[in-house]
Amino acid sequence: MIVDDPDAISRRVVFRRFGGPEVLEVELRPIPLPAPGEVLVRVAAAGVNPVDWKLFSGQPLHDSYERSLPSGNGYDFAGTIADTGAEVEGWRVGDRVFGGLRYQAQADHLVIDPRLLVRVPPGLSMLVAGSVNVVGRTAWASVESQHLTAADVVLVSGAAGGVGILTAQLAARTGAFVFGTASPRHHALLRRLGIHPLTYGDALPDQLRTSPRRLTAVLDTVGHGTVDLALALGVPPDRINTIADYEARQRHPVAGVGGATAGPRELAIVAQLLADRTLELPIDSVHPLGGVREAYARSIAGHATGKIVITTASGS
Repeated sequence: MIVDDPDAISRRVVFRRFGGPEVLEVELRPIPLPAPGEVLVRVAAAGVNPVDWKLFSGQPLHDSYERSLPSGNGYDFAGTIADTGAEVEGWRVGDRVFGGLRYQAQADHLVIDPRLLVRVPPGLSMLVAGSVNVVGRTAWASVESQHLTAADVVLVSGAAGGVGILTAQLAARTGAFVFGTASPRHHALLRRLGIHPLTYGDALPDQLRTSPRRLTAVLDTVGHGTVDLALALGVPPDRINTIADYEARQRHPVAGVGGATAGPRELAIVAQLLADRTLELPIDSVHPLGGVREAYARSIAGHATGKIVITTASGS
């Protein structure tokens, strides 16, 4: 087994101070050993999420995000089980898995409680599987929070981003009519996915006011005044869910349902829909572990289509 070699070395991304992408470093360490009830995963791909850079930059976040220095980085991953600790049942070396492990995912190897893992279904690439944990759970929970039906007209903000593109597709699967805000270069993609694109910016309020379809629900993934616009258009507060505008949630009785309410069962459903090509999660760009700073610079710029992914030497 891989852990039999005491000289085996693994890499991981760490930060020892808060700041921009320049604080991210790749350090060497011995390959970790799985304790009883744990498995060792050889990571192939690790998705980049905006919350990652909010954490390493030191931005204020919800109290559930505990931070201490030095810290590992990343949450989403996919890979193969390389070893199992004692008392582990139902998992074998070589199983393809994905999931999330906060502050640990961007590494060659990690140890994890297998109850947090989901099997990668046949037909799903490691790149997509390694990107789906946060966006899949968040999109699922956001859509479920509004109990959408075919009678609904829904606005999804940031519909070409990682969370937004899954949110919009899951909303459309309920039969609802879905508007999605995005830059014009993303409109063709949204149309292909069954989403009706709108350009964000100063013209958006008039586009919605003059539409023959009256909004009944809003799923906000980016903030930027989406909640205030929805309220001005007469959308009831209890039909608005925002995962991005914390300040608006303080001012208005709108929902803030995110990924914490969805778990491995929901992730397995999303993964199968992706494997079946019922849903699509575009990969914006792929970066090696040593290029982690460039990956986050692209994420911070805010123009990615779908997901940015980091791969290790075992990535495929």
